[in-house]
Amino acid sequence: MKLSFLSTRDFFPSTWLKTGFWLDVVRWSGILCLLLPGLSGCLGSEDNRLVARPAGPYQLTLDLGSTLPQAGQETILAFHLTHTKTQQPVFDLQILHERALHTFIVSRDLSTFVHTHHEDYIPLTDQDLQRARFHFPYTFPKAGQYLIVNEFTHKDRSWTKHFTLTVTGESGPSPKPDFRQEKQFGAYRVAFRTSPSPPIAGHEVEIVCRLTSAEGVPVRNLGLYLGTEVHMASWRLDGEHFGHQHTYTSEMARFMEGMRGHSMSSDQMARLMVQLMSRPAKQEYFGPDVPLHHVFPTAGVYKVFLELAPNDEYLPVDFLVTVAEYTDDADTTIHSILQESAPSARPTTPNRQVSS
Repeated sequence: MKLSFLSTRDFFPSTWLKTGFWLDVVRWSGILCLLLPGLSGCLGSEDNRLVARPAGPYQLTLDLGSTLPQAGQETILAFHLTHTKTQQPVFDLQILHERALHTFIVSRDLSTFVHTHHEDYIPLTDQDLQRARFHFPYTFPKAGQYLIVNEFTHKDRSWTKHFTLTVTGESGPSPKPDFRQEKQFGAYRVAFRTSPSPPIAGHEVEIVCRLTSAEGVPVRNLGLYLGTEVHMASWRLDGEHFGHQHTYTSEMARFMEGMRGHSMSSDQMARLMVQLMSRPAKQEYFGPDVPLHHVFPTAGVYKVFLELAPNDEYLPVDFLVTVAEYTDDADTTIHSILQESAPSARPTTPNRQVSS
């Protein structure tokens, strides 16, 4: 069963995408960005072509077409990934969690969220991969500033690129902060718990998401969504410190335990983690609890978005979490809060296998 946050489209207008870019406009990018502050990293006012930040060995551009995005109207988002030095396409991306390029879009007030991909609309062809071009439609729900984060994997290392843009049109209300750690989403109640509680900035925290029915019956038919039981995306309320995590499996726990005491650079660790996540997906948690591990880099309030699939139905949920500043007397110990998802309590039916 195909799961997608947005509905699949069967076709696109033939004129939606311009295939060329005005390279001579690059020299004027600094002036144009001053004139169009709503477009972070812009390179041309006519094509509305943006360059993601931060700079590095890869350059990701976003072409918005000839007009700026308007709330309530479909916009084609067209991404192109190249090597910065040569401007040649990055044609050998790795497929991680069933997709080549993951795109996260949130409104600046963090009231709207989508995690989407080219493949959710049309097949990703060999030509698309060779050209490193990805495109799909998106309708911004309200006017205002938006943050777009793209994540891709190349040569066993994952990278993130960021855009900021302003959408014109009708503005919608911003919701009041809701700090409840147990809320109802559709037919499900979801609880969000951490150890330590509250999380301590700069230190690993265990996050456990618990699903029950509205009547409190534990959910035990959790499915996989994009190769894992849960996806997590988070931002601090000022839009900084994007984070992306997945289920903390027992295999990952063993890997991390085995790395303790070994001298290894952060780059080496990141590459090993990519290799681990690139293995064929195997479901471990069927509910009601699903664990994640994360490090919130600084103190503050964060918005956490979680994507799950109880009964193979897409379920997005969100919570606010306050992260405390580290102090000398802070207890950073993780006391596991997993309960009924211990191995002895899991279903005895065979694990589902999904190719990544």
